[in-house]
Amino acid sequence: MSDLCKSFLMTFTVPSEIMLLAYMKGNANLCRAIVRSGARMGLNNNQGINIFNYQVATKQLLFRLLDMLSKEPPWCDGSNCYECAAKFGVTTRKHHCRHCGRLLCHKCSIKEIPIIKFDLNKPVRVCDICFDVLTLGGVS
Repeated sequence: MSDLCKSFLMTFTVPSEIMLLAYMKGNANLCRAIVRSGARMGLNNNQGINIFNYQVATKQLLFRLLDMLSKEPPWCDGSNCYECAAKFGVTTRKHHCRHCGRLLCHKCSIKEIPIIKFDLNKPVRVCDICFDVLTLGGVS
């Protein structure tokens, strides 16, 4: 992708919103380009929708996008779990999936696995979807 395209994607709204629209339309090429540009994958739009919770017939595109990650993505931030919406506080701590960068509670990030492609050779915390991607590859 050209520097001009990257610059456009980074300034035209939030790159993750563009990726969500491309994901909703099944535009795999645009999704891949946006992921390569470093967009955060799990951010919600104004309606609370993201590529992880958007209802599609198959999660094949999501699995392929996650499988193609070649470096740890930027971590997401917030006050609620991106998976179950639990509010973080004294009893509910924040955790990050080390593969996709989403902000999660303990219950939604209980699995651990090494992520060799990120040079993380000891088991690290991941979400259920990323655990499946890392154990099965981008074919599920």
